[in-house]
Amino acid sequence: MNQLALLVDEHINNHGLKYNYIADKVGISRQALYNLLRKKNFNIDDANRILTAIGYQISYEIKPLEL
Repeated sequence: MNQLALLVDEHINNHGLKYNYIADKVGISRQALYNLLRKKNFNIDDANRILTAIGYQISYEIKPLEL
């Protein structure tokens, strides 16, 4: 599982959410959700697909390095 998938999985677990509930909201099976979280190239779009279904989203910012 990559870092982003781990963050999403951690969010799910920390909020007491069930995978069946999320899978239903996303419109996929529990097994498909499990496979999505463990796919090799899990990305921001995948994360937002899951998180949007439960009222969250990934946000990120590109900013200059402080030297």
